[in-house]
This record gives sequence, structure tokens and C-alpha cells, in this order.
Amino acid sequence: MQELEIGVQGMTCANCSARVERALAKVPGVAAAAVNLATERASVRLDETAATAAGVAAAVKDAGYAPVVAELEIGVGGMTCANCVSRVERALRKTPGVLEAIVNLATERATVRYFPATVSPEELGRAITEAGYTPRPLDREEGSAAEDVEVRAREAELRARLHDTVGAAVLSVPLLALAMGPMVVPGLAEALARVAPTQRFWEWVQLALGTAVVFGPGRRFFSSGWAAFRHLSPDMNSLVMTGVGAAWLYSAAVVLVPGLLPAQARHLYFEPAAVVVTLILMGKYLEALAKGRAGAAIRKLVGLQAKTARVVREGVEADVPIASVVRGDVVIVRPGERVPVDGEVRGGESYVDESMLTGEPMPAAKRAGDRVVSGTVNQHGVLRVEARQVGRETLLAQIIRMVEQAQGSKLPIQRLADRVVSVFTPIVLAIAAVTFAVWLALAPAPAITLALVSAVAVLVVACPCAMGLATPAAIMVGSGRAAELGVLFRTGEALEALSHVDTVVLDKTGTLTVGRPQLVDLEPAPGGDALAVLRFAAGADSGSEHPLAAAILAAAQARGVAYPKAERFEAIPGYGVKAIVEGHTVLLGAARLLAREGAAADALAERAAALAERGRTPIYLAVDGAAWGILGVADPLKPESAAVVAALKAKGLRVGMITGDSARTAQAIARQAGVDEVEAEVLPSGKAEAVQRLQAQGRKIAFVGDGINDAPALAQAEVGIAVATGTDIAIEAADVTLTRGDLRGLLNALEVARRTMRTIRGNLFWAFIYNILLIPLAAGVFYPAWGLTLNPMLAGLAMGLSSVFVVTNSLRLRRVRPPGGPPASGAQRARRVALGGPAATGTQLDRTAIPLLQGERRCKPPPSKSPA
Repeated sequence: MQELEIGVQGMTCANCSARVERALAKVPGVAAAAVNLATERASVRLDETAATAAGVAAAVKDAGYAPVVAELEIGVGGMTCANCVSRVERALRKTPGVLEAIVNLATERATVRYFPATVSPEELGRAITEAGYTPRPLDREEGSAAEDVEVRAREAELRARLHDTVGAAVLSVPLLALAMGPMVVPGLAEALARVAPTQRFWEWVQLALGTAVVFGPGRRFFSSGWAAFRHLSPDMNSLVMTGVGAAWLYSAAVVLVPGLLPAQARHLYFEPAAVVVTLILMGKYLEALAKGRAGAAIRKLVGLQAKTARVVREGVEADVPIASVVRGDVVIVRPGERVPVDGEVRGGESYVDESMLTGEPMPAAKRAGDRVVSGTVNQHGVLRVEARQVGRETLLAQIIRMVEQAQGSKLPIQRLADRVVSVFTPIVLAIAAVTFAVWLALAPAPAITLALVSAVAVLVVACPCAMGLATPAAIMVGSGRAAELGVLFRTGEALEALSHVDTVVLDKTGTLTVGRPQLVDLEPAPGGDALAVLRFAAGADSGSEHPLAAAILAAAQARGVAYPKAERFEAIPGYGVKAIVEGHTVLLGAARLLAREGAAADALAERAAALAERGRTPIYLAVDGAAWGILGVADPLKPESAAVVAALKAKGLRVGMITGDSARTAQAIARQAGVDEVEAEVLPSGKAEAVQRLQAQGRKIAFVGDGINDAPALAQAEVGIAVATGTDIAIEAADVTLTRGDLRGLLNALEVARRTMRTIRGNLFWAFIYNILLIPLAAGVFYPAWGLTLNPMLAGLAMGLSSVFVVTNSLRLRRVRPPGGPPASGAQRARRVALGGPAATGTQLDRTAIPLLQGERRCKPPPSKSPA
């Protein structure tokens, strides 16, 4: 029986506590449940063979209340293969109060969800220790100090591995020379005989050297391997311990008690035992080096966090640890320093380099009222920043946490490897035993030689490590590289799912398009002047707050057009505006406004229809009853949209668009972007149903939206992708977040996902084929026909390098390049917008508007009813 204490939130009365009690009592395996309203705790007694802590938490949640669950990330030292991962996971899951435990071999970390009222972090650490491993506390609340502790621990372990490898090599070289040298170096046997005339002396020297290697640098295999045997979960260390131990024990018997063995069987195997230890240590050292490089991306992110902050308290500036900063503190950020918190500028002006977050090469101007985020670099002036989010709440901390969660998650493809690894080592031990017995019975005399060598080779060459590292190493490097390219994967499962999608569905507004109206067409009446049209249109709209008016005013300001203020302004809902500008009556709006006021607009009707067909909103301008021109306002495509859609199609993906806009506008945008499938006039709540209809056709959907009003569709799709802009990143919005607001990030995400899954499949193929081919060779299956066997020393080298290959192959993901090219800088995008729209789509101002780009000049108005 297991006793659990669970905090329960949301209870307000006795009925609430009674409801929780009833819900807990219904869980199979729960023997007793008592809920205390005052302490807001539930005490549960359950049969751990029939119920789990996760089941209890689910029952509380289903009753409508929130169980208090904490999450702890803790480093685990001493793991070498997938069996180690399984053992640590089992030890943690068996601890009362643990809901879930996931251990990652590549990052050497465990993520544990638990009831803090039942079990403490110290107890979880003890569970790891009792399983035979070393817990390492990680706590980012203490700033980067905890990360420094982990880095120091990794560096110390790396130094210890290097020390053991060098020590084993120094002792193995003379041992190898003594054992093999006389057979390959002429005259060496005579030289040894002159130093010591009896062979027994050199046998004792080999015993001393072999023992020093096996039980010196090789002790780590024996301590870990024996612990694994005790827990009935043998691993790679157990295999090495058994193989090397058998070779050493047999050789020691030959030296110490030779009379127990026949003369023809008195062979020494100290040198293969020592060389195997040396080569495996070398392989593990190289593997540790490679794994360190695999985590470079996350360390780079962590390195962006400030360790101290200069805080103003009671009028005094003082440098304090970052963990001491609280919300509401005013932080002084000097030139060249990293912003330590997320907050709002309260004083000072400067430029801040936000390239780590937005990818923009140009620094952003910051002044009072602007938002800044931690990790960005202040370049010029001094800023006074009021802290709004600190510690784990900052955007950078959330990004780091998101990347770590993706790196720590287990993919569905990994389940096959986990199932194989769970039975792999016992099967190898059985194969080694059968190999030894068969060759001892069938091999020519001395049979013990072939039997022992073959069994040791089987034990040493088998490598569960490569299978255990195949998936997490690739996920670790792939998700880290994605973060560097501005793509955040919430989980590893999202990365795998994205690699399998066959249809990409895009929201229109803010995803394919800029997300705000802009003046993109302007055509004066025949014989008229474009500048005069823009000047009077801006003057009439100067008193309006309508989004279309804002687009016209922004265009006038961008071109430096000085426009007069409206003297009398009247907004006519559904029609437009009527105003007096410089003494002239100006009408600006739909065709029905001109018809209502008796102004002729027939001359521009054909042009207005053409604009509407292209997705523009046509706006007529009439002055004193005469039509002066027509303006086209639209939400234009982003500069990269058409190229991204074309690239998606080139990858073999179907591309669709869902929007709430009218069918005419949607079709116009779709034509410009190259999108083939369109669903228009869809409410936000209907977008999820549209995705469902596509899924019913057997398609696997990635939905791309702005993460704000697309939540149902993002959740319904196999993969939801949110496009963020600048520092306004909705981390919780979707499975994947494109942090730079550039749609080319979608191509980056797809490229990383596909390359990562290809790498995982390659790693798994190598790991399986390696064992499938070399274990039979080591067992002597090919010896009767071709005389082929595998020397244990070569087996040790192969085993050590197999996992190195898997990690090195995963490291190739660090070289993934953005397929869509670098994103346009903010300055470039702003320049295109200021000139009237994105050039990438071919949408631009008509040739009649070109003089607007050449600065202010004297107006040349139309001949009829001209006020000029």
C-alpha cells in the first residue's frame, strides 16, 4: 500500500471536499481517501499494483478541481546506455507521489512530475542515488549558477574519462607489447629473455598490468555493471564487466593456479581485456565530447541570460544577483549590457540589438513606454527598465524551457528502440552463454580458447548504447538548430508530426498578408494628378480613425505629402466621409457615396471593378462634385509569401488558405500567393471544422496562423504553427512557434523536421544493422565456413565507435541551412511598405503614381472644377 498527500485547489465548501472524496474513492485500487477542506489536502491510501499517482491526479481533475503538481528537472550522472535510462525511470516512477518521469540520455537529465505534498526533490535525488547514479540539482530560479554547476560537473566527468582513457592506454601499450610483440617484432623475444630468463616473470608482469587496467580505469564498468545486475536490469556495463571479467579471471587462473588447466589451454588474455577497456573508454570519451557539442544550442541560449542586474532601491543603485530581482524593480541597463528582465522602458533612449530573438540585423530604437526582453543587448544610451517578468517568467526563460522540453520528450519512433533495448542485453548474455557452450563442445582442442574468445567478443561488441542514443541525440541537435533558425518546437512529437504532414493550411490575415490595410493603388481621373488626389484624400481623412483612413494617411506621410486639415468632417456609416478641405467639398468613400451626393463616377467604374477583382477596396475621391480619382486599399501579401508557397509546393505539399474575408478578396490573395485551395467567409470557430473536413480526406494537416484567434484550428491540426512578430511571441499558442514573424520560418521548420527524422532513421538503421551483423561474427557463426572470427579488441573498438557514429551523425544537423534564404530585415520590409506595398508579389502603385515617389511638386489638377 502507498500513502499519498495531494494538494487540491478550487475547493470552497464541504460539498467540494465530499465530491473530491467520492471521485477518489471510485478510482480502482484506492483503499481510503480523506479530504481536508481547511488544509486543502487529500490523503489517499492506494494499492500501487492497481492504481497510480497519475490516475489519482486525473480523478481529482475530472471532479473539477486542480491537483497541485510540481515539475522538477534534475541532472543524472553516470548513465551510459538506454538500459540506464530505463533503470532511472523505473526508480523514479516507483517513488510514491511521482506521476511521470522521463529521462533523456543525450542531455543526461530527468524531468519529473510529482505531488510536492508527498515527495520532495531531495527524495527524488535519493531514488536516483539508490539506482546507482548521481543526481545533479538544476534550478534556474538561481539564475545561471545552477547551469554553471551542471557545466562544471560535465567538465569534471569529461576530465575523469580522459584521465582513465590515458591511464588505460599507458598501461595497455606495454601489456600489448609483451603479449603480441614477440610474434611481430623480430628479436624482441630474445631481448625479453635476457632481461628475465623465465616466462613466468613476464606472466606476472602481464597480470599486474592487466589487473591495473581492468580494476583501475575499468572499475566504472564493474561498479555500474554490478548495480545493474542487482536491479535485474543488465546494461552495456554489465556486458563489458562480464566479458572483460571472464577474460581476466581465466588469465589470472592460468598465472596463479596453472595446474587447474591442461597445458595446451594455458593462454593469457590480459591484453584483449585491457585493450577492450581502453578502446571502450576512448569511445565513451569521444561520445561525451560529441554529446557536449550536441547541447551547444541550449548552452548558447542560457549564455544570453544575465547573471546580475543593477537595481535602483530606495534611490540607491546596486548590483544584485538576477535571482534577487522582483517584479516592479527598476533596472539600470548601461551600453553594452544585456537586458536582465522583461520589462518596460521608464526612462532613457537607446538602440537595442534584438537579433537573438527576431533575427533583425538592425537594432530597434527604444524609448519610454517601449517593451524590452531579457537577453537582448543595449547598444548606446542608458535605459531605466521596470521589471515586468523575471526569472522563469521571462520570454528567454520560456524559450529555453520550451527547447529543453522538446529535447527531453520521447518520440513515437523511439518506442520500437525502447522495446528492443529492454530485452537486448539479456538476449546478448544468453547468446554469449550459448556461444561459449557450443564452441567448448565442438571446437578443436584447445576448445576453451575459441569458446572464451568468441563469448567475450559477443559481450563486448553488442552495443545497446547506439540504439539508446539514436533518437534523443538527433532531437537534441535538431531542436537546438531549429531554435537558432527562429523555430521553437514545443515537443519532439511536434517535430515528428511535422515531418509527416502532406498539406499546409495558411490563415490569410497576418500570416500570408501584412495584417494591416495599406494604400497599394492610386489612379487619378484622366488628365488629373496623382499627388493632388492623395493630398485631398488625406486631408478629408485627417479627422477619421477608420483603418482605411489610417492607410491613406500613412501613405501620405511616407511620401512627405503635406495635406491640409479638414474644416468640417462628417463620417457617413456604410458610405464614407464628407469634409470641407481648403474651401472645397470633398467626398471620399464607396461609389454609393458619390451616387447619393450626385457626383458622377462612371469614368472610374471600370477601374474600380478591376481593383475589386484584385482584392482591393476601391475608394472614390470627388471634389466639388467631380470625380478626381480612385484609391485601392488592401492588406497586401508579405514580401516572402508567394516564394514560400512555391517552395512548399516544390516539396510536394498541398497548400490551402482559410479566411473570414469575402470570396472575391480571398481568391485575389490566393492568386497572388499561388494558393490553389481556398475556403473563404469562415468564422474563427469554423476554421477547426474546415481543418476537420480536410483530415476526413486522409490528409495530415499543418495549420499556420497568428496564434491569437486561430486557437481551435491550431489545436485541431496534426501540427499547429503560430507566426509571432518581434517580441510579441505567444509561447503557449501552438506546437511550433516561428519567432521571427517571417513565413520563411515555416520552410526552416519543415527542413529541420524532415532532416531530423531522416537522421533518426539513419541512426536506428545503423544501430540495428551493426548489432545484427557483428554479433553473429563475434559468435563464430562464420568460422566453420570461412574461418572468420572477431577479435575482442576489434569488438571493443567497434562498440566504442558505434555510439560515437550515432552522435556524430546527429551533429550534422547543426549544418542545416535555411532553405528559403535569410529573412528580409525589418528595415527592408519597412522600406517596401513605405513605398506602397511588397514588391515580391508584383503588387505596386500604378505608373501614374510614380511622381509621388519623387517628392513634393506643384499640383496639376484636372481641368474641370479644379480648385487649384
